Amino acid sequence: MLKEKQRNIGIKPDMFSLFFIIYNVLILIVIFILFPYFFIRAYITGKDKHGLYQRIGFIPKKILKNKNVLWFHCVSAGEAKVAVPVIERLLDDHKITISVGTETGYRMIKEHFQDEVDLFYMPVDFIIPLNRIFKILKPKALIIVETEIWPQLIRLAYLKDIPTILINGRMPPKDYKTYKRFGFLFKHIFSMYDELLVTSEKEKQHFMNCGAKKEKIEVFGNIKFDVYDPEGSDDKRIQKIKRFFKSGNKKKNIVVGSTHPNEEKIILKQLKKLKDEVSIILAPRHIDRIDEIVEVLKGLNLSYSKRSSGQLDWDKNVILWDTMGELDVLYKFADIVLVGGSWIDQGGHNIIEPAIWEKPIIVGPYMYNFQEIYDYFRSKDAIIEAQKDNIYEKVSLLLNNRKIRMEFSSNAKKCILENKGAVKKYKEVIKKYLE
Repeated sequence: MLKEKQRNIGIKPDMFSLFFIIYNVLILIVIFILFPYFFIRAYITGKDKHGLYQRIGFIPKKILKNKNVLWFHCVSAGEAKVAVPVIERLLDDHKITISVGTETGYRMIKEHFQDEVDLFYMPVDFIIPLNRIFKILKPKALIIVETEIWPQLIRLAYLKDIPTILINGRMPPKDYKTYKRFGFLFKHIFSMYDELLVTSEKEKQHFMNCGAKKEKIEVFGNIKFDVYDPEGSDDKRIQKIKRFFKSGNKKKNIVVGSTHPNEEKIILKQLKKLKDEVSIILAPRHIDRIDEIVEVLKGLNLSYSKRSSGQLDWDKNVILWDTMGELDVLYKFADIVLVGGSWIDQGGHNIIEPAIWEKPIIVGPYMYNFQEIYDYFRSKDAIIEAQKDNIYEKVSLLLNNRKIRMEFSSNAKKCILENKGAVKKYKEVIKKYLE
């Protein structure tokens, strides 16, 4: 049976086994070399301390209460957010377990589902802890979100006859170059999936260029267009943030989201000219950089108030949003949104989140990680690009011209409405494997 499966994906059995023997030995070496470093760093700095033991395979059985589950694997907060609407539509009829790779992803899932799902940190891609997890969970299907290629995880699911489905499949440019370069290897890994469900025709071509078989790939659209329902006004997360905006702030709110090192200074130097006219709300991508950002604010002579203090002082120049997992809802309270990661060579971040709330969006020139969505928004006059030296002019244009501001807001919302509906299609495919 094992040899037959290996032949089915086009690898000679001996070669197949040899590859994974070498792979597991290398992973084991990495664990022994790097774990002491991460252990010491976690206990000195607190970074990645949460779930540290789970990440190397020590997952208590009491965490994994359910058996015969649907197993969703979503590493980052972004992928966790994508998984949420699909999970919600399956939760009534199925027990669900979710594995994550980051603390932000963990907290987001925990806050959203509480104890309705089992949740754990995914350990390293090593055969011993993964085999134990499969034995405990006895999953009915493995659903991997976006393009998290864990060779050992996928192989074990394949050998155990567990359907493996990729949803919202996409390849950021840097990942695509890597997968294409090693296509001779990844084509065999892609062959172990039952379904490769991708966001667009362009992504379908990317997967094919990396060795995936055409018959395994289907274009289902992007779940991110369905991630949040603005009609859910009683949502706990909205109410949690709304209380900060009840204090009578009359200025327009400019939310600057997902910024990176060196980017805050670029943006704030431009927005500083508007500090008396607007409220600048800065939500960096990684909150462990807060001390560094505070120094940037001091260097620019900008006063600030922190979200983590529990009480915002709107008389300060900048509101520093230093808590995790709230940006997608924070956008609801913006008048203008600047999406970071796009004024440095980072590739940009998700522009769908502010568009859902019908907000005018400004980005920088580096949007290659979201190129297809960005190009679509540009074609619909639903987004504005600003260079480093004219952010002030673009923001001022929107502030001073309500008609233009409303046009870009409306066009952004239309982009969302024209692309909704992917979640239902993904749900139906998953259910097909559970019948």
